[in-house]
Amino acid sequence: MPLIGSSYLVKADEFQPSMVIIIDDLGYNLANGLSVVNLPGPITMAVMPHTPHGASLARKGAAVDKQIILHVPMQNHAGLRLGPGGLTLDMDEKEFKKVLRKGLASVPQAEGINNHMGSALTEQMLPMQWTMDIAAEFDLFFVDSRTSSSSVAWQQAVAQAIPALTRDVFLDNDTSQEALESQFQQAIDIAQKHGSVVLIGHPYPATVEFLSSALKRLDQTGIKLTSASALIWQLDLKAHLNTL
Repeated sequence: MPLIGSSYLVKADEFQPSMVIIIDDLGYNLANGLSVVNLPGPITMAVMPHTPHGASLARKGAAVDKQIILHVPMQNHAGLRLGPGGLTLDMDEKEFKKVLRKGLASVPQAEGINNHMGSALTEQMLPMQWTMDIAAEFDLFFVDSRTSSSSVAWQQAVAQAIPALTRDVFLDNDTSQEALESQFQQAIDIAQKHGSVVLIGHPYPATVEFLSSALKRLDQTGIKLTSASALIWQLDLKAHLNTL
């Protein structure tokens, strides 16, 4: 959104601390996916390409103001199977981009991309450049899930002027109540200290049940649940106003 001189009015809540919650791995299990669709607020739904229920869940989520992104499988160091739509280091540019375009076509209303696994691929500059080429082609944003501390994905997005975020906290590597509470509190603390946080979870029943209750606490802590693209816009606005 362009800023037009001093006539642009910033809402009071624009710079309220914000939390983005991305739920990954959607598309294979319909019941688990629908439980995410039914969560309150602007949850960001990361849908796997070419999955049995991915297109349906994307449409249902978009209809209730969930943001839809493509959760694209990328090569990892552990050698784990990627499944349909996976991107690997042995692909040339033409094949890589063809696979990524087909993945996007399988997930209706996708507004962005994030990586599924990808500890190997996200460390390599050239495939990340190709990824951002496609993001630019389709006017998408990118979220680096940070499955590797050596990832160059976010840096490459910035270099190619692709709107981007990076993950701060994984919610549910451990789905015990105590662990979920600890990770959620860590996300709250980051948002309150730094103004925003990106939290990634999965459609596990324990995670969805926890969020159904925990999301109600955000208002009490002064944190606004927001979509990935809305946070990108807010951060851009802050950066712009800081230069005035």
